[in-house]
Formats: sequence, C-alpha cells, structure tokens
Amino acid sequence: MKRKLIIYFLIIPSFVWGAVGTLRGVIRDASTQQPLIGANVILKGTDLGAATDLEGNFVIPNVSVGSYTITVTMIGYESISRANIHVVPKRTTYTNFSLTPQVIEGDGVEVTARYFERARDAIASSRSVDIEEIRSDPVGAYDIMAMMQSLPSVISGADQSNEIIVRGGNAGENLFVMDHIEIPFPNHYPEQGKGGGPITMLDTDFIERVDFFAGSFPARYGDKLSSVMDITLREGNREKHLSEFNFSMAGFGFNFEGPASKKGTYLFSLKRSFLDFVIQQSGLMAIPQYWTMQGKATYHISPTQKLMLNVIGGLDAINIEGEDNPNLRGAENVDVNSNQLTAGITYKNLFSKNGYSILSFSTSRVGFNTDVYRMTSENERDVYFNNNDGEWESTLKGDWVYRIRPGLEISTGFNIKAITLDYDNRYEGEPRKIYGYSLHDTLPVQPISTDEFWTNYYGNPNLRYEAIGIVGTYDTVITKSILDYTKSGIYVQANLQPLPKLELKTGIRVESLSYTGKSTVSPRFGLSYHVNPALQFNLAAGRYYQAPFNIQLNSGQAETKKLKHYYADQIVTGIEYYLRDDTRFTFEIYDKKYKDMIGLELLSDGAGRDSLNFSKLINGYESSSQGIEFFIQKKYSNNWYGSLAWAHSTTEGIDPRSGDGYPSEFDYGDVVTAVGGYKIRFMDYPWYNRYKETWVAKATSWLPFAPADEFEIGLKLRYMGGRPYTPQTYDPQIREWGINAKDPWNTSRYDDYIRFDILLQQRFFFKRMNMVAFWDIMNVFNRDNPWATVYKEDGSTGMAWQYKTFPVGGIILEF
Repeated sequence: MKRKLIIYFLIIPSFVWGAVGTLRGVIRDASTQQPLIGANVILKGTDLGAATDLEGNFVIPNVSVGSYTITVTMIGYESISRANIHVVPKRTTYTNFSLTPQVIEGDGVEVTARYFERARDAIASSRSVDIEEIRSDPVGAYDIMAMMQSLPSVISGADQSNEIIVRGGNAGENLFVMDHIEIPFPNHYPEQGKGGGPITMLDTDFIERVDFFAGSFPARYGDKLSSVMDITLREGNREKHLSEFNFSMAGFGFNFEGPASKKGTYLFSLKRSFLDFVIQQSGLMAIPQYWTMQGKATYHISPTQKLMLNVIGGLDAINIEGEDNPNLRGAENVDVNSNQLTAGITYKNLFSKNGYSILSFSTSRVGFNTDVYRMTSENERDVYFNNNDGEWESTLKGDWVYRIRPGLEISTGFNIKAITLDYDNRYEGEPRKIYGYSLHDTLPVQPISTDEFWTNYYGNPNLRYEAIGIVGTYDTVITKSILDYTKSGIYVQANLQPLPKLELKTGIRVESLSYTGKSTVSPRFGLSYHVNPALQFNLAAGRYYQAPFNIQLNSGQAETKKLKHYYADQIVTGIEYYLRDDTRFTFEIYDKKYKDMIGLELLSDGAGRDSLNFSKLINGYESSSQGIEFFIQKKYSNNWYGSLAWAHSTTEGIDPRSGDGYPSEFDYGDVVTAVGGYKIRFMDYPWYNRYKETWVAKATSWLPFAPADEFEIGLKLRYMGGRPYTPQTYDPQIREWGINAKDPWNTSRYDDYIRFDILLQQRFFFKRMNMVAFWDIMNVFNRDNPWATVYKEDGSTGMAWQYKTFPVGGIILEF
C-alpha cells in the first residue's frame, strides 16, 4: 500500500502547476424552480463575478485553481454564500443555487449573505449540506448518513452501522430519497426492517445537495416516523468527458462523466471493495466483499423540461466464522449474500412561471440470502437456519407545486407503490437437552442446581458435562410465503405568509395499505416568527404514521392482517439565531409519543423464559421521548469551521406487564458531539511554491502531515451516555442464556461511549489533473467502546467492541 502511494506522489508533483478552471451554475427560485435573471454572483476575495442570463445561467472563466466562497445576491431574495468551492485545472466546476424570497421586507432591513441554506418547506430540525461539507467531515468516510450523526438529534446503534435513529426512534424510520426516487436500501449488507448498513452505496461525488429533516417534516413525505434524507444529484459535465480514479484501503473505483448529446449528460461510477488487507491486519477472519454501481443520465427536452434516469445497485458477500470470538458480529458461523438494485426515471416540468411538477417511476429489488451453520466433526457445514428472501417495489410518484401569489404556495401529490414479497426461510428445530455435570472422570454426571454450578463447577478445569435427557424439542419453522400488496398516499400542503414576519406551513396526508385494508390521516403544522433578520421562533407539530415492515407482514405469523400502522405524535419548538453570517445557533425542545408499536405478543401467564408468543405480532407497545437540544455551527470561512451539539433526552418504553416505564434501547441520556477543522492554503505562500520543486517535497509528499497546495485537518469528538440493556440469566441445566419472564427490562447500562477521530486531507493542483489524498483515523486513542455482551455456552461472557483504532487512507485522481 505504502509503495503504491509513494509512487503516485513521486511522479505527480513533477507536473507543471498554475492552471485555471471555470465556474458555472444556475440560479433558481426555491419555490417555483424558475431561473432568476440578473442575479449577481461574486467570488469573495477576488474581482471576479458574473450575472445570470435569461435562463439563470452564470459563467466565470479563467479562475485560478483553489477553493473559493461564492456569494449570490438578488433584490427580493435572501442572499447566499457557499464556501469551499473548488476550482480544478482545465475543468468546469458546476454549483447551482436556489434563492428563497425574503420573508422580512421594508426599509432598514439589512441584506446579508448567509452561509446556511434551508430545505424547502422546513420549519425546524433541518440541515442542508453540499459535497464539500461531506468531504470535510471527520470521519464520515464520505458517508452522508454517518455525517448526519453530528446533529444533536441523531444517533446510531453502533460504529458498524450508519443507521439513523432520531429522538427516541428506532431503526428503519428514516426515509431516503434521491432525485425524487425512494431508495429502500441505500447501503451494503442491508438488514430487513432497517435502513442502515456498514458501508454506503451512494457515490458522494455525485451529490449536489442533501436536505435532512430530523423530525416534523412536511406532508409531502410519508410512511416514515422519524426523519427524511432528500438528496439532489448533480448533472454530468456538459462540455467534455472526464474521469476519476479513487483508491484506498476500503476499495477502488472509477468515475466517468460528460456530455451524452447536445442536450444530455451522464454520470457513472463502479467500485469494488479492497478490504482484505485491512481485515487480515486487524486479526479478524471475516472479509467483506462488495461491488457498487451508480449512474445518472439527464436529458433536457427544453429549457423548462428534463428527464433524469437514475440507477444504483450493489452486490455483497461476507462469511463470519468463529463462534467464541467476541469481536465478531454474533455467536454463530454466518454466510451472508445480498444484492440490491434501484432504477427510476424522473420527469420535471416547469409548466408555469409560478409552478412546476415532478413525476417519477422507479423499481427496486433486494435479495437476502443467509446461512447460519455449525461445523461438524467432519469439517462440513451443518446449516440449521436459512433465509432466502426477495423483495420488489415499483413506485409511481408525483408532486405539483404552484405559487398563487407572493406569500401563498400550494402543493399536492400522490404515490402508489406495488410490493411483492417472496420469502423462503427454514429454521431446523432440535431437541432441548438437559445436562448433568461431574468434576471427576470416574464419577458419573448428575443434575446440579444453579447455585451449585456457580459455586463449585463454573471455571473448574476438571468440569465434565453430558446430556442426560431431553425436556422438549424446538419447533422446526418453515416460512414459504408470497405476498402482493400496495401502499398509496396523497397529500395537500399550503405555505403562506399572513403577516410580514410570520410563516405558516400546514398540510395533511392520507395513506392506505391494501393488505390490512387500513388507512391513516396525518396532519402537519409549522410556524416561524421572524423577530428580526437574525432571530426567529419555530414551532412544528404533527402525527406521523408508518406501515408495518415487510418482514412483519410476510412473517407467516398469525393474524398479520390485523396489524395497524404505528404512529408518533411529535411537537418541537425552539429558536434560531444567527450570531454572524457564517454562525448559527439553535435551541429546541421536543416531545414525541409512540403508539401502536409492533412486537411479539406477551403471554399473560408466561413463566420462565417462555413469556413471548413467537407466532403472533400485535400493536401492543408504547414509548415516549422528551429532550432539549443545543447546536451551534460555524460554516467554513476564514479558513476554519466547527460545530458543537448537545442533546439531553429521556426515552422510555411502557412495560405492558406492569404499565411502568423503562429505559428504551437507545436512551443514551446525554450526547455531545464537537467537530472542527482548519484549512491552510500553502499555495498562497511563495516559499511553498519553491519548496514543492525540491527533491525533499517529492520524496515526502506522501506523508500525512506534509505540506500541500491545500491542507486540511478535521477533528471530531463524540460522547454518548451508556446504552441500556437487560442482563441475561444462565441456566446450566440446559446450558442456555435467557431473560426470565418476570425480569425488569433494561436495568443495566454499558459504559459510556467516547470516540475521537481525525481527518487529514491534502489537495494538489496540477496542469492536467487534480489529486486529493486523505487519511481518516477512527478512534484515535483506541478506546474500548462496548457494543453488546456476548453470552457463551459455558456460562461465561465476552464483549463485542465497536471500532478500535481504524485508519483508512487513499487518493482521488481527477483527470
């Protein structure tokens, strides 16, 4: 690895430096998507700038390579500044802007260019980011879902997954949308009923903008309870064909883009894992292998109409062996194969100067194949659980937006989703044995009590045990089920400004599920009062429904047609204050109550460890979450950026056995995240330009701390309180762990979680190419952060740890 990096760094610096590039973009009205004519575009710190033409386009040629801040202004609209826009040699950098009409009008109102862009229809708990913010996140590993965990309202269950869990919610409650197309599984190694995974499939180089709603999202989004991630992809280069090669210890791949015709462009990427070296060096036996493919084609039918074709897919495989290794995922040998593919076409029409419509059709398929097995004495696999499931979704979705007059906008839309589930599962039942023990080879084994086991037998080197009987047999469970059903939804939404300082956003959404025959009505409401241009009060509330997961509806269990949508009533209020144009402070208080949550039926007369009815799911559980959140963020300007987030929350479930509250699975109490970064433009210093021509620079430029044209360091510190769990009890008679029917839930907590990450990023500009070298180091101090207790057959326990120190380095070459 090191040799390859040294070769690249020795060869490339010999190229001539000092080239120029071009900046292009389109400026649009955020409400109507119409191009804005005569908007001013300025490169901060230079004399360069431009004005938009009749189609909203701007061009700034002959810009020296480097990073810039772009400011866009226009009378009647809020000005925007966007930092860290990179201009690279002989390339055109595209960056588009959407301007929001000013809410506060009148004399004496100071027009400032803020660095914060607001998601459309957002009131509270939202964040918008661009590609450069993603690239600078330490250490999101270019993963947008992991990056959102810097927000105070967002956590993840473990380092090994980028699952988004928001405000007392659960896995699988985040909606992932890309260019108007829903992506049910955007990650490698997906899990049914969840939305996260260890590795994202999305190529972040294709991203133009990400809008994230951490609750209280508008009525145009549905069928998810907690959050929405809405991604807009950029278009390919319209002038020439470009390519990119990226290589790191995580994988390698190629990106291609360029014009497809006079009116079209394309983007395409293909990547393959390269984790063998990393995993083997860490001492683990499990080696993930995966492929990722993504593409986008855009065709402009006319200045007001365009078609977009998107496709994203992945192939995954991993074999986990070693049942007594607590660092591995579970206690069995597991062979996993999965594949997922989503493809869709989107039509966008600016049908009027005051409105637009979007219509998309997409189809998704995911396949899960899992074998859980033991190794026999003949070293052959004895598979006792097999999962072979397939899920297909086809979705037709439309939205229509129209501004009736300034201060009044109406939108409406629909979605119809046809779903086919084909499950083939088998769990091979086996006898439930009872064991006897002895401490001498000459004495027969005999039954013992639990107290005797822990007092005299546990850990004794002379211990011997044998099965002396059978107390029952686990049922063999076979599920072969095909289910076809549809989901549908419609909504209407109004954004209005009844007073100069007051914004209202209200809507209603109706959804139905054909399999259960049930429908839901979901009202939404939001309010913002602007005290002055720097301070506003926000209030948002609504009821949010989510249908049962596919794996629940097609589980083969009894009475699944009786399952209902579960829902959450949410309310959030807070303030938003701009300390400066590049610094924003938010403080929010929220309350969230879950009803009709789905789980296994609890048997009222349950005893021992048989208190759950594994053959029946019911809407019988409740939970609630209340919290306060503090977030201050400085966008990149003056060479540095940073944020500090703190959230304090209490999340409780209701124990149906007693009606008492207990800490929910993700009740971390306090969560604190600090992020900061600093960029040095060595290219602005004469000494550096002399230094980079020396043999010393060419021999050491591959080192992480070596000077570069632009050098960036990013730091991230995260603290979370201990996660609650329910201790299990060991029964030596059957040599199994379990939770007794009368045990209280989540009475213990793991140790606190603390992780410090660092990002080192070097950018080199040359005449014919651009190079980025990066080093991500997770958990720099190698802290032991617990994941879960591993319960072993002999009565002992181990700990499955989250990521220890995990460095990932690589390069990106742009041609």
